[in-house]
Amino acid sequence: MTENLCLVPRIESIGGPASFQQSFLRAAAEFGVEAHFELDRKDVGAYLVIGGPLRPLPALIRARRQGVPVVHRLNGMNWLHRVQSAGLRYGIKADLANSRIAWTRRFLASAIVYQSRFCEENWNAVHGPVSKPSTIIYNGVDTDRFSPIRDPENWRTSEPIRVLIAEGNLQHGSEILLGSALDCCAALRQKYGVPVRLTIAGNVPDAIRARTEAEAPRHESGLTFDWKGVIPKDELIALEREATFFLSVEPEPACPNAVIEALSVGLPVVGYDTGSLKDVVGPGGAIADPGVSLRKLETPDSASLAAAAGAVLENRAAFSAAARETALRRFRVEKMTEAYLKICLE
Repeated sequence: MTENLCLVPRIESIGGPASFQQSFLRAAAEFGVEAHFELDRKDVGAYLVIGGPLRPLPALIRARRQGVPVVHRLNGMNWLHRVQSAGLRYGIKADLANSRIAWTRRFLASAIVYQSRFCEENWNAVHGPVSKPSTIIYNGVDTDRFSPIRDPENWRTSEPIRVLIAEGNLQHGSEILLGSALDCCAALRQKYGVPVRLTIAGNVPDAIRARTEAEAPRHESGLTFDWKGVIPKDELIALEREATFFLSVEPEPACPNAVIEALSVGLPVVGYDTGSLKDVVGPGGAIADPGVSLRKLETPDSASLAAAAGAVLENRAAFSAAARETALRRFRVEKMTEAYLKICLE
């Protein structure tokens, strides 16, 4: 009989969890394991739970009583609404989600998977450690699909600088670092004297787009925007292959999929030392000291971010090669999937 496990719940939105499920379904099949969403099947070998789903709770409690493993995959917590108001309704929804996730972690799960060392430390600090098996499994990427189409190249000083930002959503406070991105791009424009094109892929509300562009006139005219919105993965890969570097603007990321995908394409990553970013990027980019607490959404030092970007520009080929090597060594989807299957089914 083919081994199988059930993913709970089925996620169809944009962003990391949905991307994880899609990648995992394909990779698990290559290991001879059927991954599915059929919650009430009688032969489920294990349940892999994301977040703190409410509707599947009776089935998951029943499974635990029957000795079926319920493995909890943990991302970061909702926290932005506690620092910057995003409206009463959003705040209540975020707190309820945190409570359900914390309950699942402590009382329901038979084992826990943290997506990064930062993620584990954060959960233990806020909600205390739990006495059950746990491990850290970083997110994975299809390194064949997300691959470079040419050998690592240095940036030529006569070329425009093409900066890429890709996030699932930039709203409810997560857009706070867009201002620093503008300052960074302006500093590069001034230092190198070439046009800078900032391409932003992902869901960005119109009001945030307008506010960002309204701030741009204080910078030099050589800065242009390209708002792509939510785009298919193949289009994102094409953008990554042509960009000069990837600029991470997510504060306190648990294990950013977009960053790992950029590394796999050989695109160097620039960003602030926040969350798991420094751990994930390693030698595949340059990480800047924000000089403040991004957990408090304080305005970071944009000069340090521009300096990190300059370091990448001036040695881009080496950073590009290191980015690809990092993805191949640490973030292959096969490595990730094998680790999940081990904790779920062995």
